Amino acid sequence: MKPTPVRRRSAARLAAVQMSYQGQMSGQSVAEFLPVFLQHYSEDIRKSFRVKALDSGHLNELAMAVEARRDEFDDILAGCLAEGWTLDRMTVIDRAVLRAGTCELVSMPHLPARAVVSEYAALADVCGCDVGFINAILDRVARDVRRVEMDPKSGS
Repeated sequence: MKPTPVRRRSAARLAAVQMSYQGQMSGQSVAEFLPVFLQHYSEDIRKSFRVKALDSGHLNELAMAVEARRDEFDDILAGCLAEGWTLDRMTVIDRAVLRAGTCELVSMPHLPARAVVSEYAALADVCGCDVGFINAILDRVARDVRRVEMDPKSGS
């Protein structure tokens, strides 16, 4: 089992993905939905990750950034898709997972890229997404935005 701080961050990631999904489905902003989400859903996530609390700092930073920079992240993701594919062809949950993963890769350089890709592949599985697809797209994003870190010659 992962150490508690890592599980707390993983729980926050799942919560951020669920909040992004909710926002896409309802049109509500994170600011509107966050208190309701925390009241009704955080306990289930907390229990499933066996932590006393979610990493609230990571959750807030991630959820707010995904919402505020959605168009930027969508442009990055669109550049990683095969010809003929668009974000609109994806499921809402796929977009939520990819946006959150892209947010961490772009905005949180203190988190190792390979760990971020791995975490979101695992979350994709939990969310019922195509794990291989999510992993491939986030790997492309990582190779683009974290070239030095992802370069096999760099020894990372």
